[in-house]
Amino acid sequence: MFPIVTIVTLLQFCAPTVATTTSSTTYEEDLSVYRPTISTDEPSSEEIISEPKEEYVPTAEYVTPTNDIGAALDTVLYRIKKSRADIQYVDGFSIQLYSGNNRDKANQVKVKTYEVLENQRPRVSYDQPNYKVRVGEYYSRLEANADFVTLQKHFSRAVLVPVKIKIED
Repeated sequence: MFPIVTIVTLLQFCAPTVATTTSSTTYEEDLSVYRPTISTDEPSSEEIISEPKEEYVPTAEYVTPTNDIGAALDTVLYRIKKSRADIQYVDGFSIQLYSGNNRDKANQVKVKTYEVLENQRPRVSYDQPNYKVRVGEYYSRLEANADFVTLQKHFSRAVLVPVKIKIED
């Protein structure tokens, strides 16, 4: 018992103390030398009326541009279009809702998809021996995320799959 009392007493005296000091002086500093001065001399109403007002008259002269890049830009855009003319597909994503060998189940998933997402058209494809139900064509995962989260609530096996999206003119 004696060592516990001794330890508690020593710890009490080792505890940090908070010093509280109060000052009776107040802070004062003159900042008026740094403030901007504003003149209060306002013109009289007679002076304001007597000033003639100038009206702006726009000139209708045509100014010829000196740094026109229209022709050069058209040439560059034409070359880019020509170099990419053979590209017909772009990488993207689709949401796969079903993959299995049961055609009736695939059609049921397709009908249910119409109920969940009215703005998308699900497709049933047959890659022997499996039927696949996919919905949407998205250029990025971020774009597909909103529909994917909605579909995951109804289809637990929904997955994002990479696909090639056909570029249409």
